Amino acid sequence: MTVLIQDSARNNLASWTARAVEGGDAIGAIMSPFCSPRLGNGYHKSADAVRQDIEDQGGEFWFDASTHALQMPSVGDFRFYDDWQLWPGARGDLSSASLRVGHVRKVFAVQEQLGARLLGPTILLHSAQSATSLQAIELARAAQEVANGREFWLSIVGDSHFWASEADLDGFIGVMDQIEPTGWILSVARPLSGVPVGAEAKEVAGLMRTSAALGTSCPVIIGHGDLAALPAAAAGASVVGSGWDVRQRVLAYPDFAERPPADPDAIASWYARPTLEGLLGNMVPNEFAVLQSQRPNLATRLYAGAHTAGAQQTFRHHVQVINNVMTAVEGQGQGLRARVEALEEIYKECLVEWPAVQAITRSAAGGDQWVSPLLAGVQQFKSDEGWA
Repeated sequence: MTVLIQDSARNNLASWTARAVEGGDAIGAIMSPFCSPRLGNGYHKSADAVRQDIEDQGGEFWFDASTHALQMPSVGDFRFYDDWQLWPGARGDLSSASLRVGHVRKVFAVQEQLGARLLGPTILLHSAQSATSLQAIELARAAQEVANGREFWLSIVGDSHFWASEADLDGFIGVMDQIEPTGWILSVARPLSGVPVGAEAKEVAGLMRTSAALGTSCPVIIGHGDLAALPAAAAGASVVGSGWDVRQRVLAYPDFAERPPADPDAIASWYARPTLEGLLGNMVPNEFAVLQSQRPNLATRLYAGAHTAGAQQTFRHHVQVINNVMTAVEGQGQGLRARVEALEEIYKECLVEWPAVQAITRSAAGGDQWVSPLLAGVQQFKSDEGWA
């Protein structure tokens, strides 16, 4: 199992994660104070009840303070956030050493109360060499101080420019690695909420390089990584964050913006687009229906099994695809080059299949959107390593 379920604003985190863990499709879930309330509210279970449901099935339960979201443009969805009481002073104030330590203490206190791993908070980075990146290092050192010999994890969250910054990125990662946490959660923050994510080749290569460097000594998770995290997984990451909604699959600025009051009569739509393993992409349901109607054998082969409609079934198949690809890549053994080149071949095979599928379905997004940017990143990484 290689998938960790990111938090959802819906009330099904406990039930769907527990079933995915029971079915061998996920290892657990990671809660966010932006998505889930501390106490039950009639719609959501309490955080402790969610933890209990997941752990009863043998799943892992995490709590990410999501401090990095506070630096996102237009952040304002604080429906649940302030009730978690994560700050010793004003929300987001990290201007002094005492405030940084105080924030970490409060975050760790919540995690200990919930029986979750200690995961240090971080801030959103746009540059690997800046005053902000220095503050991220100081916050990580505060986590080391507060942990005081206990095991703790660290997060690094940056936008595409940060992960594409090559030598500057490597220098920043080298400093962070000296803190020696138990493990890492690495995430790419994006300005748009949608898939495919439009990754840049240098960003993909940078995340791969970081995963390879850090993954040699401790576990690496790619938060909100989904299909776009497969290159990092080939390079050394062992777990990928995903879920049933787009906001679980992408760490995007708009998902933290202020929301209008919920309409109690409104019915929230589901992202029920099937994922085809042979294409490594999603399709709109009516597009997939056209493929099934006109080329049923091709649809079955690319989907990798019999398709079952329904939001939960679509989600479960989606994470199974991620697990299957990661298992296939890991099957190449411990050699970094073998794993990376195995994924490269999978991407090339997908690109062979996409044109015929698009010709049949008229799908707006195809291999150029789902696969080519990631393949370009893999090939950039190979070039950087001197393998090309």
